[in-house]
Amino acid sequence: MMFTTRGITIDQVMEALNCSRSYVYKLIRRGELSVVEGSNPIRIETSSIISKIRRLFPWLVDSCLISLDYNLKRLEQQFG
Repeated sequence: MMFTTRGITIDQVMEALNCSRSYVYKLIRRGELSVVEGSNPIRIETSSIISKIRRLFPWLVDSCLISLDYNLKRLEQQFG
């Protein structure tokens, strides 16, 4: 089994996007969120979360990209 600290868990994505587990899996199936290859349990690339938020709220991401990226990377490190 391969262990990786890249990406964040489904539960963390649910919190970051304020959505349900089934919606996160739907976003994965649609290709809107990228899974870290070889991760078990499933981990999501933080860059794909930022891209999803950018599509929903472009003005928000443009004004706080550095903070958003920092906080997602902090989650990645904290629970990796």
